[in-house]
Amino acid sequence: MKTPKVKKGTLKRLIKELKKYYFFMFLALLGLFFVASTRLVVPMVTRRMVQMITGGDAAIAAKSVQLGVMHLVLYLFQASGQFAASYFAHIAAWSYIDRLRTRLYRHIQGMSLGFFHNKQTGQLLSRITSDTTNIEPLVAHALPDFSINLLIFAGSAVILFLINWKLALITLSTLPVTAVLVYVYATGFRPRFKRAHEQMGELNAVLQDKLSGVREITSFNRQEACGEEVSEASRMHRNKILAALRGSAIFNPLIFFISNIGLVLVPIAGGIMASKGQIDAADIVAFTMYVSFFHQPITSLAQIIEQYNTATTALERAYEILDTDNPIKDGPREIPPASVRGDVEFRNVTFAYDDGRTVLNNINLRIEAGKTLALVGPTGIGKTTMVSLLSRFYDPTEGEILIDGENIKSYTLESLRNQISQVLQDVFLFHGTVTDNIAFGSDEATDEQIKEAAKLAHAHDFIMETENGYDTLVGERGMRLSGGQKQRISIARAILRNMPILVLDEATAAVDTKTERLIRDALEKLSYGRTTILVAHRLSTVRNADVIAVMDDTGICELGTHDELMARGGRYYELVTETDK
Repeated sequence: MKTPKVKKGTLKRLIKELKKYYFFMFLALLGLFFVASTRLVVPMVTRRMVQMITGGDAAIAAKSVQLGVMHLVLYLFQASGQFAASYFAHIAAWSYIDRLRTRLYRHIQGMSLGFFHNKQTGQLLSRITSDTTNIEPLVAHALPDFSINLLIFAGSAVILFLINWKLALITLSTLPVTAVLVYVYATGFRPRFKRAHEQMGELNAVLQDKLSGVREITSFNRQEACGEEVSEASRMHRNKILAALRGSAIFNPLIFFISNIGLVLVPIAGGIMASKGQIDAADIVAFTMYVSFFHQPITSLAQIIEQYNTATTALERAYEILDTDNPIKDGPREIPPASVRGDVEFRNVTFAYDDGRTVLNNINLRIEAGKTLALVGPTGIGKTTMVSLLSRFYDPTEGEILIDGENIKSYTLESLRNQISQVLQDVFLFHGTVTDNIAFGSDEATDEQIKEAAKLAHAHDFIMETENGYDTLVGERGMRLSGGQKQRISIARAILRNMPILVLDEATAAVDTKTERLIRDALEKLSYGRTTILVAHRLSTVRNADVIAVMDDTGICELGTHDELMARGGRYYELVTETDK
């Protein structure tokens, strides 16, 4: 599956997606307007104070109190504005991130299994958590800071030229150099931040992989080697993030220094002009304050650019996921509840993975409703792929699959998968109670129904022997249970789901012979009246199947009942006799 190139206009797309939170952004901008306005007025109040002192105003005492009160009011407005700007900008930022995380998870969850073939869980986890967190500074800080700095920059420039246009031209002469430095920093260091983020994804992938395999790592005494792999991944991230931050360490002080040269020029040029009577002391004081206001946005621009680079890199990685199309599309119709008989047909089905490896070639097979089909053959021949195609985890490269004579592509994925119960060889249990795991996929199941399903799966007895019975926590991936116990929980889950089509993919692979007989008895009862597809290596589990399909590299090489195939003396006969030896 090809991943699309990142589209241009990332920031534009973000602003469009923030539309739902424009009200909060408006309140934040309103607060910023108060902050910028009060900052621009304060030097004027100070200027008036200096004018009274140098002018020998007789009412200076009373007017100073008035100016002090004015200062207090201005700072009160400024504090209120800062609160509104910070609070409402954060509401918008974290609300957007919350929604984006959910969108990313839902999109990833809905992808075909082919999407996950070349992706590690840790990398995807990094996209959903770390990358989205890095977007917050852009929305809550960089965009608001840029807005207020733009207001202060423009307001200060206008006021500086109104006070004395000659001195303004002199002090702003460093602006072109600063602008060039900012541009070089903005364009030259963004790729470094992207590489750092990609390496963080690699680190998360390594950590997730090692933590998931902690039992195997301990068993094989690989702690030191695996620790070194984590250390190496962490070192690589450190090196790449430091390479990106090195630009900040160089450019931020350089921009700060050049910008403040303007402040140095104010007393020099201002003093010369004052000696000629071209400017007074009050104007120089106000001018100095406004020059610092003018250059402050420029010096903070480097930090804003750093936040922008970090956030847009994270956004591009998130959008890359969201823009990856799922080849498995919903059909236009839903399957009405309780309407499926369960007649399944594979018609001229060929399937190849994205790497070009063909695993199924022109499969033609029909399973009558209520019958049991067993798929047998060597490992890797495509048996599990066939049942994956039935649930549309993949789509055939050629041909079609039909249920009750209708192409399964004509149905919605949800309604199609609601007709199928599955018990897989690799059982996955969630970190929750036994009840939670049995009832997974059966939201309205009662406690009695859950217990009845467990009894049919011969799981009830061992469940009652656990510490808290059905309320016992199974641990992550069911690690507190044995393989056979997990398999029986999975079978109970399928029994409770009670769908017209049943898929058993090595359902008894992890149980002993005694338990296998018990489960086989339960599965035979469960299969009665249902279309059952049984994938098995243990040929003892397929003897009673209505139809056995024997698969090899060419596809289905034999088809019939157990007795028919044994009498034929072909490939199935060889498999049975090899197993019995």
